[in-house]
Amino acid sequence: MVQVDLPAAFAVGQVYALLAKKYLKSEPNLFLNKMTGVLNLYLSCGFSIAGMYLLIGWPAWEVMYSSAWVEKPFNRPVVAIFYILFLVAMILLGNLGFILGHYWYRKGKDRLVVIGSVIGIILTFLPFLLKWGVWWTIGTHSQFESGGGTSFWQPPFFYGWLLVMGYFALITVLVGLWFKKKGNETS
Repeated sequence: MVQVDLPAAFAVGQVYALLAKKYLKSEPNLFLNKMTGVLNLYLSCGFSIAGMYLLIGWPAWEVMYSSAWVEKPFNRPVVAIFYILFLVAMILLGNLGFILGHYWYRKGKDRLVVIGSVIGIILTFLPFLLKWGVWWTIGTHSQFESGGGTSFWQPPFFYGWLLVMGYFALITVLVGLWFKKKGNETS
């Protein structure tokens, strides 16, 4: 969900900075170091895949039924660019979280990385609290507004969601383990 994925990207960047603390404290280059290449590969081929898959397949659900315009990208450049900007924003926010964490470590403000991670995680889950239960209904904006749609558990949505979220979870953990391993090395 767009409202979830954007703060989650920042949170992931901050958490990966936490995992790579030792390395980042000794690495002077904020933008070009051995961590940023892997981070960007993950953000573009791991993290953003789930959000883009769900936005393309179930656009109204992915924006928590906040608007119907997102469902009709054909011949509507504004909607098409929204899809692209969503992808770019996820990658930029993930980088921002990581680079900001790196910057704070270099300035000796280690505590801010923990605070940034916590704030990012809270902002990730906040939309679920504000729009409680909206994710259980799958359909178009008009179906949702009229009380229709199908259950979250119904195929094909559930199988697709399970597949893409399984991929996302696996790749996130594997990359996190890499950050932890390489983060214990110094530059």
